[in-house]
Amino acid sequence: MKAWILAAAAALCLTACSGEPSAAEARQALADLMAQSASAPVVMIDGFTLTGCKKADDMEGYRCDTRGTVVMDMMGNRVSLPIDKNLRYAKANGTWRAYAQ
Repeated sequence: MKAWILAAAAALCLTACSGEPSAAEARQALADLMAQSASAPVVMIDGFTLTGCKKADDMEGYRCDTRGTVVMDMMGNRVSLPIDKNLRYAKANGTWRAYAQ
């Protein structure tokens, strides 16, 4: 029983202590960035993938290859914007934020 508890604690620490954002956190950060940049609501993000996360050398946070299609509502029209970019993700006030630089 104790071995199971230790294994669970180690797995949790590896997930929580890795430092980089989870896919769900990065997806939300991307949605927030796009909504703020375009001043339009994000309807959905299709095919979102987050790969190759590495600690950023030049600034705080992690740089991750980010891909997907952001669908936004612009004045009643749905506009699809493909994303295939290396974005920087960093925590601000406990929340992950995405940066294009």
